[in-house]
Amino acid sequence: MLDFERHPNILVPQQAVLVVVDMQEPFLNVMHERERLVANVRLLVRTAVTLNIPVLPTTQYAERMGGVSPAVTDHNRDFAVARPIDKLCFSCAGVNGFLEHIADSGRRQILLCGVETHICVSQTALDLTHQGYQVHVAADAVSSRTLEKHKLGMERMRDSGVLPCAAEAAVYELLREAGTPAFKSLLPFIKS
Repeated sequence: MLDFERHPNILVPQQAVLVVVDMQEPFLNVMHERERLVANVRLLVRTAVTLNIPVLPTTQYAERMGGVSPAVTDHNRDFAVARPIDKLCFSCAGVNGFLEHIADSGRRQILLCGVETHICVSQTALDLTHQGYQVHVAADAVSSRTLEKHKLGMERMRDSGVLPCAAEAAVYELLREAGTPAFKSLLPFIKS
């Protein structure tokens, strides 16, 4: 592989943090295309764990809404190790410790997935962009209760400088090339 300078908007494992927003069962039960959402979030988490990318999960009012859904954690044992940051505010950036955790990582790219596109994901994306981070949102790994609300959330984020991508595209950017041990270990999950 030739070494060359890549476009600054391409995700790089050493610069990325995966933020998994509020993947809790009460929310997932009413999401548009729940199965697609869960499958793509699982793929992103598995990729992050494989490539040693920090995974920062959040929950919304866990005392009432519960923890991260077993639909995500059962398929990613390593994900259960990451302790979710619980919040009452809608933007993840508004909770104590969230921005500090990201700043402490020294990384500048944030890849977002989770729910809901037009509320918590959108507010988090806009706040992180305002803080100077390069924010990517995996459009097929976020969702809302309706397709219309999902689309409006995606449009607002894109109009505000957030970079939309497909979960699979994010995975391939992070992997960079085929034939590596990481690529071989993730290929069965990318194809599923």
